[in-house]
Amino acid sequence: MRKRTLTTIVMVILALFFIFPFYWLVIGTTKNVSQLFQKSLLPGVPSHFLENIRGVFTYENGVYLKWLANSGLYAVVGAFAAIFFASMAGFAFRRYNFYGKKILFILILGFAMVPIYATTLPLFMLFRDLGLINSRLAVMLPSFVNVFGVYMMVSYWNQVSEEVFNAAQIDGANDLRIFFQIGLPNIIPGFITQFLLSFVSIWNNFFLPLVVLNSRAKMPLILGITTITDPQGFPVYNLTITSSFFAILPLLVLFIAMQKYFKPQIYTIH
Repeated sequence: MRKRTLTTIVMVILALFFIFPFYWLVIGTTKNVSQLFQKSLLPGVPSHFLENIRGVFTYENGVYLKWLANSGLYAVVGAFAAIFFASMAGFAFRRYNFYGKKILFILILGFAMVPIYATTLPLFMLFRDLGLINSRLAVMLPSFVNVFGVYMMVSYWNQVSEEVFNAAQIDGANDLRIFFQIGLPNIIPGFITQFLLSFVSIWNNFFLPLVVLNSRAKMPLILGITTITDPQGFPVYNLTITSSFFAILPLLVLFIAMQKYFKPQIYTIH
């Protein structure tokens, strides 16, 4: 009983620790600048919340909506492309035996450990030579390749039994048909799980757009909200906080809508 009580106390403390930043963000949307610096944990007033919303969506003739549309474009296109290519790579690892298969898988695992910041400078130099700096392609193209997604999809494809593939081959199905009509329906949880992870990663991608984009009109939301300033160039903290609040709402909605499919996996290779 004592051990259970101690565990409960620890879990409550951890829950409060993780919930508090979100709580502070929510109450921050109900305050003006002066109230934000009062260090109070109590909410402000509804009128300030409405003023902050109005200020966010009217800032520089609605540039916030452009940032939101950019983030949606980058995240949706990038996540779908990443999971599609990762699924094809996972299918190849599952279906084909080729020389150096396990070595290649180990290399993929190693590349998955490389932080994204380490690749930003080479990407910048590559896009500069290709003339893609300050273009939306410079943000989207790197997201099409998700090394960790390949590593993850191999595990999901390994769950599809060999008998399923053999039965499809006996019925005359080629690899393309097996991939789309037989394989993908069996790995929907993995497909959606990886889509969610890729979507969140791209949505929250800050450093790469900061390096390759110059135009504010092409910035994603996570980068754009850091540029909200008054005419004198000083940060407008209440608008920044309110913008941040609305920036996380699409992620919450997406996770709630697809949480039943979210299924992390143990990674193996045969």
